[in-house]
Amino acid sequence: MNTNNEIENWKKELFSEDSEIALNAAEQLAKIGGEDIVQFLIALLNLENAEIRNLAALSLREIKDNRAIEPLLKAIFKPESRDYNGTMVYALQTLDCKHKLVALFKILFYESYESKMAAYTILNEQNFEFRREDLLEIQSMWKACNDQAEKVNGFEEEETRLMMKDAYEGFVVAYQER
Repeated sequence: MNTNNEIENWKKELFSEDSEIALNAAEQLAKIGGEDIVQFLIALLNLENAEIRNLAALSLREIKDNRAIEPLLKAIFKPESRDYNGTMVYALQTLDCKHKLVALFKILFYESYESKMAAYTILNEQNFEFRREDLLEIQSMWKACNDQAEKVNGFEEEETRLMMKDAYEGFVVAYQER
């Protein structure tokens, strides 16, 4: 059984300059889990420090508490997180994103390559509940990607564009053909 002192020490060590110490602390906190630790990790997603946010996201991924979905998405879409959000998207893979189809497509269409890959994995591995309006919004985003390809991160790369198209067709086109 872990004492409060041990838990508080791991929380402090999460901020260590030594990346091994910080990673170990994140792993220990993830093993313990629980309400206080989940809330602590969720709060860290608001920090400017990308390394701390990523450690929190990795711990939340291991804990698999769906309460982290909204805070992760909020952190992913912050402008200052834009180039450092791949780990946070990766953290979503162990969470139930069934109601987050539009958000995942926003990531797939507009975020960094690493984020796109993680979103694509989620889109292929999870089941989703969505409305026709969601598909229309995704369709509109896809049209904007094609109309303004120069503004879409990675769209000029065939592999990335085909991945995005595959996901789009897998949901929107397949749904329309029903």
